[in-house]
Amino acid sequence: MNSLEKTRIILLAHSTNMLNAARNGDWDRFAALESEWQSKLEIAQFEFGDQLRPISEQLLQHNQQIQHFIKQAQAYLVAEMQKNAQARTALKKYLK
Repeated sequence: MNSLEKTRIILLAHSTNMLNAARNGDWDRFAALESEWQSKLEIAQFEFGDQLRPISEQLLQHNQQIQHFIKQAQAYLVAEMQKNAQARTALKKYLK
């Protein structure tokens, strides 16, 4: 396996791990992986440039799926915050 193939595999594996963490709602794991992602990608891009094109579509799909899971998590958090705000308002009224 040459260096290019190894780099492609590393990038795809890392991207897949980020996707799985997002899918599972493991945001601590996702944050740890994501913090390494940019530098890995920049180094690979600098070293191999357009030779990474064959995996770019898969990486883009992973990114879109990750964004979907992030939006789902954000919507859930907003809903929970609204529930908590409503409960707090009701409790304040009750205590008056």
